Amino acid sequence: MNKVISVASAVLMVGLLTSGACKKPAENADSANAKQSQPSAIVVFSVGEAKIQHADLTEDKASLGTVLKEGDKIETKAKAKVDIQFSDGSAVRLAEKSSMEFSALALNTQGNTDTRLSLVSGKVFAKVNKASKDDQFSVVTPTAIAGVRGTSFVVDRTKNDRSVVKVLEGSVAVSPRVRALEGASAEEISANAELKKIKESLDKSEVILEKDESSIVKAPDKKFGEKELTKLDATLERDIPKAVTKLTGSGVSKTEEEEIRTIVTLDKDTTDKLVKLNIDPKSGKVDEATNAANEAERKKIEEELAKRQSDELKRFKNVLVSAPKNLKTNKDLVNYYEKLEKIVLADGKTTIIGAIVDQQGSTMIVHTEDGIKKINQDDVKEVIYDFQTKSEN
Repeated sequence: MNKVISVASAVLMVGLLTSGACKKPAENADSANAKQSQPSAIVVFSVGEAKIQHADLTEDKASLGTVLKEGDKIETKAKAKVDIQFSDGSAVRLAEKSSMEFSALALNTQGNTDTRLSLVSGKVFAKVNKASKDDQFSVVTPTAIAGVRGTSFVVDRTKNDRSVVKVLEGSVAVSPRVRALEGASAEEISANAELKKIKESLDKSEVILEKDESSIVKAPDKKFGEKELTKLDATLERDIPKAVTKLTGSGVSKTEEEEIRTIVTLDKDTTDKLVKLNIDPKSGKVDEATNAANEAERKKIEEELAKRQSDELKRFKNVLVSAPKNLKTNKDLVNYYEKLEKIVLADGKTTIIGAIVDQQGSTMIVHTEDGIKKINQDDVKEVIYDFQTKSEN
């Protein structure tokens, strides 16, 4: 399952007992011995108000070059977002009103990375580029774990009673997560008939998500979230298959895809430079002239990143027109674009319903169920915006 993303929750979990995404007592010692170092992550883009609480309880503003380590937490306010890059070149974008913890940032003696992020609330967009099949990259929510290989995906925890996983590229394996099993070794499970049945039920309940597919995980914390083996409900085995639902016609939206496509990363030399530039002038380690030079260099990198993001956005918009998605019905269109417009032509009788993708001079580019249409503004009498929205479906 090299190209499969595993998704689970605090309630839901993927490959919980076999993938190594979650620690088991029997593995803790070996895992600790295998750790060679704890690599850091770095902020490569930030807009709006976002703060980082380090494991040592100090706080930082999430700004370009800020370093994050295992145990750190980051929180974004309204209209804020932050891009974070990892040592293996993978990157995530934390959306506004989101909170995330860096549960693990490790590198073992074989050079394989273990990156585990805990999305407490909000939404995260991931663009993962694993160099080895033995590298691990997962996003954990109170209701899901997404373990990844070379994949772009979204994990949405904006509602407290569910976790939604959407795949842009690659595959995702989703199954319920039972917290009590996270602390059980394979030997303990084999020796306990009830735990063995629950483990088997978890294995059978797995749902595979492919490109442009999504799933929702809903499971009661009272039953699935118990941390002690003695509190496991006997009916849990029957409830596990009901926790995950594969959704139809509700993959990644245009807005979400745009967020993923505009995540850009930096080469190692530039990230190393950013770390050195990010010395607090109040620490007394740099003089005023050096600080000014550092700011100028940081500003240059920031401008280069902004240009690359702008280029990626233009490229994405061009693709929407030159190679439009295969959306054959208004329902498909509204699920992707989230809203449609009604365009009334000058004759007052002809109407076109679709998503306005772009404006090129006096030409309006509209994606309809019959494909892309180019409409001259002089031929338009009226445009009724938000004529149909996703919330109405």
